[in-house]
Amino acid sequence: MPRPSPLAALAVLLAVALVVVGVVTVAKFRVFADVDERAHYDYVQEVAEEQRLPNLERDRVSWQAEAIAAGTWPRRSVADPATLPFGGISYEAFQPPLYYVVAAPVFAVPGDHRDKLFVLRAFGLLLLLAGVALAARLAREVFGDRWLLPFCLVLAVLLWPGVVARSVTVSNAALELPLALAYLLAVWRATTAASRRALVAAGALLGACLLTKLTLAYLAPLLLVPLVPALRRRDLAAAAVACVLPALILAPWVASNLDRYGTITADEQSRALQEPVVNPIREQYGLDEVRSEMPKLLKVALPQEWWSDYFGKRGVAFTLLPVALLLAAALVLVRPPPRREWPRLAILAAPLLLGVVLIVWTLLGANWAIFLPRYLHPALAGFVLFAAYAMRRALRSDVPLLALTLVIAAVTCFSWVWVSGAHFFPNTGAKLGIRAR
Repeated sequence: MPRPSPLAALAVLLAVALVVVGVVTVAKFRVFADVDERAHYDYVQEVAEEQRLPNLERDRVSWQAEAIAAGTWPRRSVADPATLPFGGISYEAFQPPLYYVVAAPVFAVPGDHRDKLFVLRAFGLLLLLAGVALAARLAREVFGDRWLLPFCLVLAVLLWPGVVARSVTVSNAALELPLALAYLLAVWRATTAASRRALVAAGALLGACLLTKLTLAYLAPLLLVPLVPALRRRDLAAAAVACVLPALILAPWVASNLDRYGTITADEQSRALQEPVVNPIREQYGLDEVRSEMPKLLKVALPQEWWSDYFGKRGVAFTLLPVALLLAAALVLVRPPPRREWPRLAILAAPLLLGVVLIVWTLLGANWAIFLPRYLHPALAGFVLFAAYAMRRALRSDVPLLALTLVIAAVTCFSWVWVSGAHFFPNTGAKLGIRAR
């Protein structure tokens, strides 16, 4: 029996590490996670138990979620709902419903409401692993027989605590990553193979992405990459179906919003609810805020809950991880690819850039600050593959790419040891001299 190659062994080790830290996150991440996990849990509960979408203007977080958060479960919490975030309103109710509908049967499996939280987290881990499988398939499509090393780099990035925490803890972010990767894969096949089926699938997957989270609108322009050649080939039927499908998929949710709120989405209602907390002085944002907020995107390696603990002098290594990827991608300027390859490479690189554009536009156009790297997680895998392509083309060797992969993997694994000792296993961490601050 032939021995596995070193790269295959590295991929297996990174995949096993991802499963291990994912299981630890399921079991040990604080209940509830600070980044809106209670409100997302409540949304799933409403769909599972009431068979309806929650109403942003009327529904409050369930007493079970309040009790779990307060540590009194199975007894009711005596906390005043007015002291909860946004007065106890189910403030994620403005979100599109796909994740919550898909998660509702999972929620229904255990009987105990606290157990339901951990089952939902385990479901998030399964979705993350589905994203890993799709990333492997996309790497094969992009690089052919030389796919394994770029895939190892993707694995090292998906292993970042920030990506794992947001994928595993309960939220619609869990479904973003696999759906976005499935969409990129369909767009890639529709472009490289001129596949009508892939083009139609891309349209359907774009609709599913938008029905999961509207911020994934930054993926929509990618559909033009295979759509324009299809129109030139006069493949009008497939092009029309691909364009219409997203609207058809969103239509029932839009109709529900019109019925409940009288608007296409409840974004304005959500903003009215949240603005007194997140922007109490109603500051008008401008370019100065863009410059001051942009460095937050370099904190992508760690979840937002831990930023205050690590992004001082000790946080340099965590910010250098995304900087290294940006520098690797910039090598495409050293030896630019042929023009015929630009559309395909745009499928990999453009989502991250378009995501940043969306974040900036939201700040300047809607006066709403969302400079949070979790909105860019669905674009990371494609951008990493683009960076791997740029390194290979510019440096004409796999050695630098392997070195970058090993460095990112080593720093990421060390970060997991450190944060686990500080946050998940504090008694062991204290013996080792590990502390959060």
